[in-house]
Amino acid sequence: MRLWPLGRFGKKAARLPLVGKAIGPLFWNEQNLDATYLPVGESVEVEPGSVLPYQIIEDLVGRASNRVLLNGCLCRTAAQCENFPVEVGCIFLGDAAADISPERGRPVDVDGALRHVRRAEELGLLPCVIHSSFDASLLGIDYRKMLAVCFCCNCCCTFRTDMVGGPEAYRERIIRLPGLTMSSVGDCGLCEKCARACFLGAVKVERDGPVFAEFCKGCGRCAAACPRRNIRIRLDPAVDTERVLLERIGSRTEIE
Repeated sequence: MRLWPLGRFGKKAARLPLVGKAIGPLFWNEQNLDATYLPVGESVEVEPGSVLPYQIIEDLVGRASNRVLLNGCLCRTAAQCENFPVEVGCIFLGDAAADISPERGRPVDVDGALRHVRRAEELGLLPCVIHSSFDASLLGIDYRKMLAVCFCCNCCCTFRTDMVGGPEAYRERIIRLPGLTMSSVGDCGLCEKCARACFLGAVKVERDGPVFAEFCKGCGRCAAACPRRNIRIRLDPAVDTERVLLERIGSRTEIE
């Protein structure tokens, strides 16, 4: 926990233009960080028979050799979060998860892990599949045999809050779910709640409604914030979303 702020310090330093260009690609590249948000709200639209983002989590949890729940969220614990329970921590998957100290986490079966996922969803916490060498080093486990499913809050999650303002190399390691598109489908009330919900500043409300920047990560927070339910998240049926995502994960780490 004492080492946890080091990551945030490094990202803040890297926002300086010259520092960011020098160290950004060195610390945040495809070898040591990969993350994808999985929107699980009712605004997600898929064709009949297609996979939903929640099913992707189910498949990852089910195929993993081990599942360990951290006793608490490192970010919310460090920030003393007052908005969400600190005990709802990440799920670590794979052989390396078994090496996590019992003081930091406890093993669970598939049903226990999925109950944890559902509880996080009910609390409004956003699931993120993340493979981070920084997390592995803090926990003292093998980076190539682990994967985490984090449950992020906008207020405390260093992964989310540290993306605001850069560095760009860090932001680029959050990769949108394959085949996912965002759109506005109804009359916009111009309340701008969607824009305020976006941790990246990727949503701007114009005269005809919200416009999504190219670097939008498809997390779905804007759709959940819209009081008129006018924002929709769609998965292209021509893209095998789960296969593409799992192939990318599988090229980085082994969890079975």
